[in-house]
Amino acid sequence: MSPEHRAILERMRSSAGVVQRAVEAAPPGRFGQPPREGEWSALETLTHLRDVIVHVYGLRIRRLLYEDAPVFVDFDEEGYRRASLARGEAVGGLLDTIVAEHEQLARLLQTLPDADWSRQGRHPSLGVMSIEFLARRVGEHAEEHAAQIAEATRAGRAGGSRTGN
Repeated sequence: MSPEHRAILERMRSSAGVVQRAVEAAPPGRFGQPPREGEWSALETLTHLRDVIVHVYGLRIRRLLYEDAPVFVDFDEEGYRRASLARGEAVGGLLDTIVAEHEQLARLLQTLPDADWSRQGRHPSLGVMSIEFLARRVGEHAEEHAAQIAEATRAGRAGGSRTGN
């Protein structure tokens, strides 16, 4: 495995820890409260992160492992997030899913030949996406939202923004 691909997997694994530490450091009473009107609460940000890691990046990576040049459909993240929030999913369950998905994706990719990291599909509006691009985004996206969770749970501070898939 190339040093670059090894670094992507290390970041994928370490970013799960960054999210876990941000969640564990959050005061429980602040998790569901948006820091400011119109901003996401830490719970909304965590739900978004789980949805994008599992249903966008994870699913697309998995498809690229066994399909040639798939076309990726749009994911209604906002609608799915609202439905997830309405179900009242627990913070611990969301976190466990995120951490497990990061580890599962890293395990799937750790023996992937370097040449296969360039396998790609196409999203109608976002363009070409390779395994390498998606795997890199797993770590980056988690780190971005871990920082937003930490900010959202600090009283009087700016919170999670809506950056996505």
